[in-house]
Amino acid sequence: MNAESPSQMTAREEPSVVGVRVKPLWSMVLYGLLVVSAGVALYAQRAHDVDPTFALAAPWLFLVFALGFSIYRLAIVAAGRYSPFKAFIQIFLAVLFFLLLLFPSVRQPVVQGGVLLAHGDARVRAVSAEVVGWRQELAQASTLVSMLVDPSADVRAAAHDALVKLNGGVDLGAADDAAARKAWGARFP
Repeated sequence: MNAESPSQMTAREEPSVVGVRVKPLWSMVLYGLLVVSAGVALYAQRAHDVDPTFALAAPWLFLVFALGFSIYRLAIVAAGRYSPFKAFIQIFLAVLFFLLLLFPSVRQPVVQGGVLLAHGDARVRAVSAEVVGWRQELAQASTLVSMLVDPSADVRAAAHDALVKLNGGVDLGAADDAAARKAWGARFP
């Protein structure tokens, strides 16, 4: 019989990747990086304010961490310290998540409220003015000022309310007042 020293038995039992022993701390760090990269990849694809180049690169960043995680899992399975079934399920889920990231969500074009401010239907103009106010679309403020003389009272009221929202809640006067319309015009030229 061959008697092994305790250090040889420990070295044989500890998992290693490319000859480097993997400690439990590193497995937690690797797992944390995997989770963070998954979250970043999801955010990059779902958020509208992210650079498109970064959104395209995010799944590949996740793949790098998923590969590291997979290599680690296979190393500890080979060392007999982890269930093969669990490891292969985790690897399968990482691959599935990566494949889902390759199909980015379909982004609906953002329709600015100002597109419908000149619509023929007064109800559509009124709702569009309301949307402009809620979205804080300052670029449409001058159009709202011109809507203060709209033939429809509902449109005039919606334009006024939207202008008040765009003005930080400060009301410069009602739509029916000529001096107030002039003040709104001066505020939003």
